[in-house]
Amino acid sequence: MNFGKVRDFPAILKTLEGKILEYGMGSVSEEEQSLDFRGEFVPLFKMGTQLEIVRVQDKIETQRFIGEVYLSSQKMLRLISVTDEVLPGAATAYQYNVDIQGQATALIPPSPEKHAKRFSLLHRHTESLPSVQRFPITIHAISMSKIKFISDKTLPQGQRINISINQPFRLDSVPAEVEVPIVCGPVETCSYRCRILELSGNNYLELEAFTRKISLQENKLFPPVAISNEEERP
Repeated sequence: MNFGKVRDFPAILKTLEGKILEYGMGSVSEEEQSLDFRGEFVPLFKMGTQLEIVRVQDKIETQRFIGEVYLSSQKMLRLISVTDEVLPGAATAYQYNVDIQGQATALIPPSPEKHAKRFSLLHRHTESLPSVQRFPITIHAISMSKIKFISDKTLPQGQRINISINQPFRLDSVPAEVEVPIVCGPVETCSYRCRILELSGNNYLELEAFTRKISLQENKLFPPVAISNEEERP
């Protein structure tokens, strides 16, 4: 399941001018094109009043809903005729399932098994030094700040790596750090969750365009697709 596609979410109730009215939870019905907002102290509004509800994740605004008040009480508000806009923050706040082949480069120490097979002191000294290794990875989740991948290499928590991708977009030696080695499977493969340490230049533009496209596909609920001013390009 992609992390972005949910129907119940933390939300902020706002006026169309952006004034915050209440924090609570939102719940979307695609079939009825409606949205319910629940909170501890929801202001009362007349039927037909236009309001904005913003979906948030880790304090990042990811999606904006605008609709007309249909029901209003001190605990719950229902908007109808809802339209939505996926915000740029959705590309950072959520990770999206992918199947992308890439390459990783890392400074990796030799395995203990290889050490045990070396009898020459010279060989022992040489083989005990870490070496730069390049190895294939399969990326299965991605965002502007996180990457999850599978590899047959054993990488410890905190391992620094550089990740490169050729297709369907291009990344060139993006620095990342292993946060969690998630699980090692029966066929000598391990899954890793990494945080991206730096994005700049073409790497930023390529990943931003790719994750933005996926976030629109995964999160947009009501046509037409609306793109915020930050996304407009000449």
